[in-house]
Amino acid sequence: MQPRAAEARATTSWQTADASNCRAAHQNVRAHKRGRGMFGWLRKKDWRNSPAHLLLLSKFRSGDSTDRYRGAEYWETVLKEKPLKVIEQFLKEGVLEPAGLQELVDYKFKVSDLKPMLKERGLKISGRKEELIQRLIENDEQSMRDATKGLDIYRCTKEGMRLAEHYLEGEKAKRDAAERDVVDLLVRKEFSKAVRIVAQYETYQIFPRGLGIDWKDYDVEPGVESLKIIFERTPEILKDIEEDRLDKLRLSAAMMQLWGINIAGRWLPDDFETGSRLDSDAACRMFVFYAAHLRNMAGYKEARVKTVEVSSVDDGNTCAECQKIGGKKYKVESVPELPYAKCTCDIGCRCTTIVGDFQ
Repeated sequence: MQPRAAEARATTSWQTADASNCRAAHQNVRAHKRGRGMFGWLRKKDWRNSPAHLLLLSKFRSGDSTDRYRGAEYWETVLKEKPLKVIEQFLKEGVLEPAGLQELVDYKFKVSDLKPMLKERGLKISGRKEELIQRLIENDEQSMRDATKGLDIYRCTKEGMRLAEHYLEGEKAKRDAAERDVVDLLVRKEFSKAVRIVAQYETYQIFPRGLGIDWKDYDVEPGVESLKIIFERTPEILKDIEEDRLDKLRLSAAMMQLWGINIAGRWLPDDFETGSRLDSDAACRMFVFYAAHLRNMAGYKEARVKTVEVSSVDDGNTCAECQKIGGKKYKVESVPELPYAKCTCDIGCRCTTIVGDFQ
């Protein structure tokens, strides 16, 4: 495949899924209009054709409170109307309804709340959350109703659930297509294109990832630099892992870096093992942290930073070796490599650097 053709395919396949989802949304609109009568076509817009409205509807699949949307300006921005007004419309059109007792109890109580309640009544405390709730309702329905009285919770009706699930399936298809495109580009070491695909995907999201990031005018160079480090260099903390395993970890680490997630397993074989004390998620994080460290150090030198302080995480997962360097100041040129090679933490090193003095 020629590079230009590859780029065209990579930049459009997930958007093809988007277009397919849009066509399905239009079909929903037409079906809904037919059901409203002969003057339905006069209506200028229909929320069933709005991804933001469908996303809001999907929040009520398991029951949700209207209180969290009261005064929520970020929702008003994407909906272009007040979210409570939209929820009222959902209720009028029969895609939302008051939640049942099961959803009310589920919304109000955590599993840690339910188990003592079961124990008080001499009931079995094991099982999934929905089983615990059902057990309580069957044993003492009135108490459960009293405990959830006054909650303003709504859930999707059968039609609302159909619309919400269809929307979410379409969004998942788009995400899966974008991820496949990015993996293909990473395998071919086409890092700039890979970063652009992610930026394009985020541009189309109702709530794009990251605060203050302009995905429409995204600078790909920092991302490209990080990818080059991940694929071309190996931190000392991972030196005991065999090269063929490192290659698989590099790809997963790159996907973690690009998509901003902490789980690597989805891009690794089901039976994959690192062959070291670190599991695959921790090993991939070490690649991501190493790339960030090298880029930070380069930035410090360019900004004429004289000293930096190593900061370790103060919790039970921090090993003695990381505690030793935590809080120490180093000249920029003599900062120990991070992630720290001597780290013995099962979840990997989490040490970072903080700017100290300038020249």
